[in-house]
Amino acid sequence: MSKKHTQNIIAESRKTLPITIVYGVGIWLLAGLVNNGWWVQFVCFWASVYAMIHLNNINLMIRIYSRSVSAAYILLSCIAVWLFPSVNGAVMQLGTTLILLLLFASYQDSEARGKTFYMFLILSVMSMLEPHYLLFMPLIWLLMAITVYSMSIRTFLASIIGLITPYWLYAGWLLFMHPKNPEMVLSLTDRFSEIQWAIDYGALTRAQIIYFALLVMLFLIGAFHFWMTSYMDKIRVRQIYTSLIMLTLYTILLLAVQPQMYNVLIFVMTIAVSPIIAHFVSLTHTRMSNIFFMVLMAAILILTGVNLWIS
Repeated sequence: MSKKHTQNIIAESRKTLPITIVYGVGIWLLAGLVNNGWWVQFVCFWASVYAMIHLNNINLMIRIYSRSVSAAYILLSCIAVWLFPSVNGAVMQLGTTLILLLLFASYQDSEARGKTFYMFLILSVMSMLEPHYLLFMPLIWLLMAITVYSMSIRTFLASIIGLITPYWLYAGWLLFMHPKNPEMVLSLTDRFSEIQWAIDYGALTRAQIIYFALLVMLFLIGAFHFWMTSYMDKIRVRQIYTSLIMLTLYTILLLAVQPQMYNVLIFVMTIAVSPIIAHFVSLTHTRMSNIFFMVLMAAILILTGVNLWIS
């Protein structure tokens, strides 16, 4: 039997998640939750944490008892304290976790019309806040077809109806509010004209680049470990992690060509990377992995402290 190192004791402890939650609340308070009145953002963040807990529970993403998926999500999210004030970002965060919940809940269910409708309804609502989010639409269709196995004519039509519904309702509201100016409906397309396709890496701050580099490093380590040991996981779990890896790669590609989308995309990347690195931390037992874990924890605490000081 493998010796349990510090990383394994922490990953398997029932105290890990409660302690991490207290830590996360503390970071929000230190960042200015009360003084700045970030209550909507705070509620959205913790709702997304609950969704991550539920995602882990119903899919058994770690083959041992561990709350490291949600703990990793809290720790990584709290590094980027500059994102706390963003209401749109908080909605993106919650919406993305809900989409993943619905996506993986429809595994091998080509009749999952309801789940598919709500999944694309959420995506559509988020696109009304941030048009760039529609770029994830083709990826979700692809995942439905090749990893989740829920794509069918019926679920595809349900996705189209879900996408259209928020815009259709908003168009009706505009017509009701401006009966003499039906051309107001055309204002629905105004947000899409704001999309910029020019690449501008100069807009990124040092803190943003460091956080992105950390996520990329954790993704590469976690993904490599998963591919080497995935034969020990159930097929459903393998497909879920494959979906998360594809989502991360797609997000990195979008960040490469649309760095101005950083504050939207980094939320998605954090959500996707958290289970991947949690899988590594929970299921490795070597001396080197334990040293890496201790260094990682120190780096997370240092980066969080520096970002709090700067903010």
